[in-house]
Amino acid sequence: MCCNFLFAGISISVFTIVMLIVRFLVEKMVIEKHPFRMYYFKNFVNFFIVGVTILVVAVPEGLPLAVTLSLAFSVKVIR
Repeated sequence: MCCNFLFAGISISVFTIVMLIVRFLVEKMVIEKHPFRMYYFKNFVNFFIVGVTILVVAVPEGLPLAVTLSLAFSVKVIR
């Protein structure tokens, strides 16, 4: 049972990082037609931090993850 939670947490974390990077690249390269810039790596580091945060929070328990995601969604809706 423990390994299932660990595998699920790692899978969700990696999936989140990949989806954030793909979304960012499609938005910048395809939609806005900007060339690749070196300062985009700052965004990639932020995406990695989000993935690690999800991994750290998701493995021990699910409640903090739900709270974090709901707060992040609420802040995004307010903007």
